[in-house]
Amino acid sequence: VPYDVPILGYGGETATTLRLWSAEPCEEIFDIDAFNRGDYAAAQRHRAEIEAITSLLYPNDNGERGKILRVKQEYLFVAAGLRTIIRSYKKKISNDLHELPNYVAIHTNDTHPSLCAPELLRILIDEEEFSWDEAWEVVTKTLSYTNHTILPEALEKWPIEMVRNLLPRVYDFIEEIDRRYCEQFRKDFPGRNDLLMKTAVLWDGQVRMANLSVIAGHSVNGVAPLHTEILKKSVLREFEETMPGKINNKANGVTHRRFLGEANPSYAKLITEAIGDGWMKDAERLEDLLRFKDDKAFMEGVRASKRTNKLRLAQYLARETGEMIDPDTIFDVQVKRFHAYKRQLLNIFKIMDLYEQILENPKLKIQPTTFLFAGKAAQGYEFAKDTIRLIHSVADIINKDPRVKGLIRVVFVPNFAVSNAQLIYPASDISEQISTAGFEASGTGNMKFMMNGAITLGTLDGSTVDIAERVGTENCRIFGLKADEIDEIRRSGSYMPMEVYNSDARIRRLIDRLTDGTYERLSGNFSLIRDSVVHSDEFFVLKDFHAYADAWRELNKQYTDADKWTGMSIVNTAKSWYFSSDRTIREYAADIWQL
Repeated sequence: VPYDVPILGYGGETATTLRLWSAEPCEEIFDIDAFNRGDYAAAQRHRAEIEAITSLLYPNDNGERGKILRVKQEYLFVAAGLRTIIRSYKKKISNDLHELPNYVAIHTNDTHPSLCAPELLRILIDEEEFSWDEAWEVVTKTLSYTNHTILPEALEKWPIEMVRNLLPRVYDFIEEIDRRYCEQFRKDFPGRNDLLMKTAVLWDGQVRMANLSVIAGHSVNGVAPLHTEILKKSVLREFEETMPGKINNKANGVTHRRFLGEANPSYAKLITEAIGDGWMKDAERLEDLLRFKDDKAFMEGVRASKRTNKLRLAQYLARETGEMIDPDTIFDVQVKRFHAYKRQLLNIFKIMDLYEQILENPKLKIQPTTFLFAGKAAQGYEFAKDTIRLIHSVADIINKDPRVKGLIRVVFVPNFAVSNAQLIYPASDISEQISTAGFEASGTGNMKFMMNGAITLGTLDGSTVDIAERVGTENCRIFGLKADEIDEIRRSGSYMPMEVYNSDARIRRLIDRLTDGTYERLSGNFSLIRDSVVHSDEFFVLKDFHAYADAWRELNKQYTDADKWTGMSIVNTAKSWYFSSDRTIREYAADIWQL
């Protein structure tokens, strides 16, 4: 059942709809015998199992039932979406679907909609009586694919038996796509077996959805220059060799109208008074702000706007959580999905270390700072949930300790969403973008912070690379290992985190705090995190720790020079125009969708 949510364009000049789907039974099957036995849940099991498909986004798919539900969800929105597209095409254009690519572009974001290819083939061949070659031409000219991650667990792979049992006819088409793809390689093709091992759709008992998306579309793109290069050189290297030119880059963007104009009315008003309101439709006009980076009156306005936004966020947190934070402290913020590679753990380690330093030296000179976290963890992701638990446990200790009162405070903003994000981004002074280099595809929070004048503290990863290039390293703070350095360390096997633990007293103290009872009073110790970091440290938390802590101290000290900080902030806003989604979408429309 479709539900259309109206989406209004800027100024109400345009309107379109976002179509959402709900699963409902085609016919009611009510088990009267079960009802009469008193088993009321069993009586309505048919309806409950169908409604479950759309009752929860991203169910835990660690177990078989969760995997089945995920594939049901994905097939439902693919099948319903394609049916809508074809119905609309026939009503407006023609009953002949041979011309579909001339009027329709179907873009698949990540591997969740990968079933578009076999489902569209099924419709064209089974229902429209196309030949395979005719149908395949339509499919490949219509479909395109954006890869948003290099993480193996996010490139979906489903058990063959599960897909075959759940979607038997669709699986027939997946199998035929794979057979024809493999057949195109001659038996004597150089490196044929290795190529097929990496690029075939069906391999080792699994359906590999990323490979299906690459093979069945006419374009594959990454979302930041570094990410796209990693796709070409590593994750999709074999496809780049055999299909040169198919993989391209489209740098991500965010809407400046929402995340600056709407979210930050005091700053937006100041910008408009300085350069006019043309920036709302043409983000490149923000570059004109560079004329004001040394203007005393404008800088005063920027600082006043920032304090207004910090006070607004403080009032929101007091109302929603009871947390009282000081708007005159530095707001150091990391808000994003919780994942080991995004290294919220590195951030909380820094805070734990800072706490220890203040206790040892009460005269330690730092600018008073409020550390803000927000974000959600996947339901089955134990490490991420433990990291959230650690943040709360550290906050519980620090916020109640009178020895650090007024110097540091830790706050977790619950239920992170666009609504409270629009309060957080404008209030932020420091934007924490500290993922392990080479793992973040792009990031978009980094752009939203930048637009609102926050200073980036980050690694050269994802779009933070582009941010640093555009604003200059003097207007952000970059630290840590680079992607190529991490690749070399992995290849050489030279990194032994246990050696770091044994030889570095400062780090050893942090690690020991995880299991010595210091932070256990809320809900126990953190042996999972300790074991992960000491024995593997897959994401180089310990390796980057000192560089990170030093970079943070430098940035914290720099905050004391108000004019310099404000000038850096203005440069970040001015240079953020490139990350407007208007620019991104123009590139998709011209280069991929051919609009």
